[in-house]
Amino acid sequence: MTDRHDIDASPTGDLLPPSSGREAPSEAAPPVASVPLMDPARVYPQWGPQAEQLAIDVLRSHHYVKGPHVAAFETAFAADAGTAHAVAVDSGTDALYLVLRAVLDKRPADARDVILPTFTFVATAGAVVNAGGRPVFADVDPETFNLDPASVAARLSPRTAAVIPVHIFGAPVDVAALRDVVPEGVFVLEDAAQAVHATLDGRKAGALVDAGTFSFYPSKNLAAVGDGGVVTTDDDELAATVRALRDHGQTRKLYDHEAVGTNSRMDELQAAFLGAKLAFIGTWTAQRRAIAARYHAAFADTTIQTQRLPAGGDSAWHLYSVRVPGRDRMMEALRAAGIGCGVYYPMPLHRQSCFVPYAPDACPNADALAEDILSLPCFPGMTEAEQARVIEVVLALLGAHEGRVGQGREGAAGVSV
Repeated sequence: MTDRHDIDASPTGDLLPPSSGREAPSEAAPPVASVPLMDPARVYPQWGPQAEQLAIDVLRSHHYVKGPHVAAFETAFAADAGTAHAVAVDSGTDALYLVLRAVLDKRPADARDVILPTFTFVATAGAVVNAGGRPVFADVDPETFNLDPASVAARLSPRTAAVIPVHIFGAPVDVAALRDVVPEGVFVLEDAAQAVHATLDGRKAGALVDAGTFSFYPSKNLAAVGDGGVVTTDDDELAATVRALRDHGQTRKLYDHEAVGTNSRMDELQAAFLGAKLAFIGTWTAQRRAIAARYHAAFADTTIQTQRLPAGGDSAWHLYSVRVPGRDRMMEALRAAGIGCGVYYPMPLHRQSCFVPYAPDACPNADALAEDILSLPCFPGMTEAEQARVIEVVLALLGAHEGRVGQGREGAAGVSV
């Protein structure tokens, strides 16, 4: 899952216009009238001034690709993720594609099946096809929303070359359970597009299996000001291959090409901006986790089903997504009340017309999930008053408002239940 995965303005996921970095309301502030699904302007004052100076520095350097900012970002990101290598590329989609090229090019043409969850963004499967593989769609667990190891086991065959667990919404996949069913020799690739700083047993996403890929699309937790991505791995050979493929297959020296690659270099400006923001990602993730914890407490003992994490797992909460009975009615009412919300994703990949030729198997859990999944506002800089308003409106719509949003709170004004 990469790039335009989630909070892109879409028919099912309206993105309200960002504010200009408004301050948190004081006690005397008027009641919150509306809450956006996300608002990147809230954190701009933290990293923006440095980035503006970095932009001037890069422009004046006249060194726009293959420069010191890319190298510095790769070093910093690898250290942060806990891997030996981080290879910066121009998108999360290309990060997936380049790793899959490196893996599948070594396999016979009739042994390039790649198992992945059907409940993810199209780029995950698109990268498989573009790298010469055959996507095999597996179902998801109805409680974690992540890849179901039992469904993976049912789809394994001698043709299987790789498995891609996607850390959906930033929640880590239980990779130990997945490893129990995946045979030796099958490559495991994390799609961590939404999962910067997600952890499992103290290890960060991107360092859990053979390799990881990340997206820095502008809606992501660690966001570029355009496109960007990175590959993480401890495998020296894989890192070297991805570095070559991202630069037209060049290896030992200029104009020496051992393979047909592509142009997937991260530019200096994006690397500089991402380097500036990397210093804040821990703080921003902590804010997302605090918001998620308040939602969890507020929605306990209601008909809302929150996302279950594996033992030892901590989500990055790229999206706070829940299962809601009567989702469409809830979404319509939330928007009418000025609450940003979205559906990610309304159609699993095995239902997409472009994948019909691959004869996908049934995935009933994913079908059901697509019918009732709903994402609520969760972003750094979100105020407690804004979150209280979201909770108030949701509980009112559930018919469970009384006594659940704290003392002194007024009723959910303007909400049609």
